[in-house]
Amino acid sequence: MRALAALTLVACTSTNALLDAGSDAGTREDVTTPYDAAADVPQACGPVDVTGFVPTPLVPPNPPQQNKCTSQQASDYAQCQGAKVTSLCKQFADGQSGQTCRQCIETQTTDPRWGVIVFKGTTSGVVNVEGCVDDALAQVSKEKESGGSGSCGDLLHASYGCQAAACAACSSDDEEACANAATSGGCKSYDQAVQSTTGACSAIIGDAAPPATAACFPDDSISDPTQRDVDWLTRIVGYMCGP
Repeated sequence: MRALAALTLVACTSTNALLDAGSDAGTREDVTTPYDAAADVPQACGPVDVTGFVPTPLVPPNPPQQNKCTSQQASDYAQCQGAKVTSLCKQFADGQSGQTCRQCIETQTTDPRWGVIVFKGTTSGVVNVEGCVDDALAQVSKEKESGGSGSCGDLLHASYGCQAAACAACSSDDEEACANAATSGGCKSYDQAVQSTTGACSAIIGDAAPPATAACFPDDSISDPTQRDVDWLTRIVGYMCGP
């Protein structure tokens, strides 16, 4: 499984935020599929020493298929965020027809459960791949925050967090090479836990993954980055918030 390009996300809580979506938004630094341990040459931005890194707890996800978004709304939201078609964004603002859908999709880091996208404020959001995977694998009860022994989402969250810590100073152009280097260095143990064929993520390794997990990851066969992001967001929003 390879790295993903950064995806810029802005919370759809107001018309102004939506229309500014292409400006100073944060990037999706820690929401990537697990990296292969490739020996890429690290960029100047990192990876930095992560000896003291401690994973943060993974907040449990909302249950999937909440029927809060129609299929059309899922598609429109994906176009709004993935392709920056701002004319489709306004419907998700407060008081508009898509508000309920947006409230299912967008959550804050401080919320007791996380939705499709997790924001810290309004201009720095990440796609909740970890929660989607735990929903798809029925592993939410295994999450450490739920008192379990540890889920695939927990392992992914630790790996993503380590990569983000190692490469926090990188631009979007440098993130992939830095993260690849990090997973062969300071973050190697976290990546190996994800890749283990006997661990909690073994069900998503290889060709035997449950069909629902496909919604959680981008389709690598789509070469155009914008099309890939739109397709991914359409599927993950449809799975977690659609009918």
